[in-house]
Amino acid sequence: MSWDLKEAIEYYRRQGAPGDQNALRNLLAEIQQESGGAIPKHLLGAVAAGLGTKESFLNALIRRFPSLRLADHHVLEVCAGPNCSRRGELARLAEQYRGRVEVKLVPCMRQCGKGPNLRLDGKLYNAADGQLLARLMDELDK
Repeated sequence: MSWDLKEAIEYYRRQGAPGDQNALRNLLAEIQQESGGAIPKHLLGAVAAGLGTKESFLNALIRRFPSLRLADHHVLEVCAGPNCSRRGELARLAEQYRGRVEVKLVPCMRQCGKGPNLRLDGKLYNAADGQLLARLMDELDK
């Protein structure tokens, strides 16, 4: 039996979506799993229409839950702990990529001896500098 988006929407509607955000989050998580690890943007319109809600509401919900990810949405997290912040200007360098990726300053990543640190789409990089950042951004385009 294959997975069907319309059936999933109807199932989670009966569970309380979109009013129940847990049910809606579970629907989005299921879509993400069935789509190979990220939610395709084109499916948000179908979900919004099927549930009678706005696509912007779904986007806002996806941003609230770190486990949910849009297919073309990349998140760059830069450690803002005292050691990483003191050693370089990684946060300033990351800002130039805002718009291509969502840039977040996050509390200490607890990798102080290996810093400065950053995470791109959940993958941790130690000893990060401007060259690494540029290489990672170039790889996103491939």
